[in-house]
Amino acid sequence: MTALIISTGPSFGSMTAQIVSRLVSLNSSLPRLQEAITTASSGYEGIAGTQFEMPSGNMGGQPNNFGVYPDPDNPGVQGTAFSYAAARLHEEWLKFWTAAAPYIEQLDNGQG
Repeated sequence: MTALIISTGPSFGSMTAQIVSRLVSLNSSLPRLQEAITTASSGYEGIAGTQFEMPSGNMGGQPNNFGVYPDPDNPGVQGTAFSYAAARLHEEWLKFWTAAAPYIEQLDNGQG
C-alpha cells in the first residue's frame, strides 16, 4: 500500500497528521500501561486494587504513578475498577488496531 503525503499546514491535513500521530502514540502507550499494572500487581499482598490508589487520597502519603483516588469507605474498589477498565480498553484497542493499522500507516505521512 502506498503512503499518502499530506500537507501539515493549517488545514484538515494538519488535523489528520495530529490524529494519526496520537493513534500511533496510544498504540505504544497502552501496552506500557498494561505492563505497569502487571508489575504493580506482581507479588502485591495488600488489599486488591489498592496498589493503584493513592494513599489516603494523597493526604500525607506518597502518590503513585497510577493516580487513582480511593473511595475512603471501600479501599481497593476504585483501583480494581481502574485495572479492569484499562485491561478492557487494551483488549478492545487491539481489535481496533488490527483492523485499522493498514489505513493508519497509509495516512502516516510516509512514516509507516
